[in-house]
Amino acid sequence: MKAAALLLLLPVLRGDALTDKMTARVSEEAAAFIKIAPDLLGTETLHQRSLKPPSRFHPRTGAAAAGPPPDQWNEREVISEYGFAIFSENAGAVHELRQVISVDGKKVAETKKAQESLAKAITAGDDAQKRAMLKEFETQGLSGGATDFGQLLLLFARRDLERYEFTARPPRMIGYDRALVWSYKQIDGPESLTLFERSKMRHMRVTGEIRVRATDFLPLQITLLSQEGDAPKSVREEAAVTYKLSQFGALLPSSTEHRELRGGKLVMENHFTYSDFHKFGASSGVTFPANK
Repeated sequence: MKAAALLLLLPVLRGDALTDKMTARVSEEAAAFIKIAPDLLGTETLHQRSLKPPSRFHPRTGAAAAGPPPDQWNEREVISEYGFAIFSENAGAVHELRQVISVDGKKVAETKKAQESLAKAITAGDDAQKRAMLKEFETQGLSGGATDFGQLLLLFARRDLERYEFTARPPRMIGYDRALVWSYKQIDGPESLTLFERSKMRHMRVTGEIRVRATDFLPLQITLLSQEGDAPKSVREEAAVTYKLSQFGALLPSSTEHRELRGGKLVMENHFTYSDFHKFGASSGVTFPANK
């Protein structure tokens, strides 16, 4: 009887041991990220597809007039200098900052000047300059502003792990890597994620998945799902951030897929890619090493 009971417990014990290994590695990578990310600049390319608001006037006749008008979509491409800044007003939280270089192929700013402007905002002693840059990004005519997912890894800093419940899921492939998968759900504390949208902060509780490389538990991808309100006024955010180990010895985002649904209807899709990260000097302008 004792042997049978022990056999029944083994899968549970093994699952707990794997979860402990996963959370230890993820929190270790979060610590490495927060140490290096505020010293880096990179390039972000955003492809956005957003639903146009309905027109007040629809001159339609015949059968077309019987149903709702067809959806119309805006598509944009925005290339920006990209980095991470620590906001003192938000308990030291890390948020993305951008300085736009081009919109739909049209140059908005010189790369060097954009880098200098972004570096100054990141290293500013107060948050005013950082918030001004957030507002400037919105002036490029983009829909929404839920563009703050690159640092999703920081949800799982060691001090915050107890706020989540982790459950093992079936493995899957992420690119060429076999990934072990855990779902997570926030069960304690204030809302984990703060997003800047239309110059306002949104605080959200989140669920999602952590997908780590099976061989060494290196985080490969983190997904997020958050919903506010009830239909027909509900707002649902879905995101998947893929990470890669950088030359700086820490994980950095390589891509983000984001979808926003309102009242159950898709209204926006964002595809972000990140590249060419460089370390800059915080004291005297922007200084990149010769060996990138």
